[in-house]
Amino acid sequence: MLINVLRSMGFRRSDDGDYWFKDYGNNVMLKVASQGLNEVEIELDMPMPTGINLQSLSNPEEVIKSIINSPITKDILQSLLHALSDLMSLRMIISMIN
Repeated sequence: MLINVLRSMGFRRSDDGDYWFKDYGNNVMLKVASQGLNEVEIELDMPMPTGINLQSLSNPEEVIKSIINSPITKDILQSLLHALSDLMSLRMIISMIN
């Protein structure tokens, strides 16, 4: 069922078949991999703006707030917005499936 959801959202399977991914442009990509029957790993790949120390941030909300407040281009911010929207949708769908 998750595979059908990923396909409908525009995700493609990687060449080696290890994960599904969606490219949002500007080096922003969302990857989804199944680690087991009820385990799904979602990874957001993006260029990190300079001046952000990830070790000092304790939760995802602080990371997102730091990225949004950093000097990044409108195009990267728009790609990130689309990726985060899909990420939240996926988390909600996965919760409903389980």
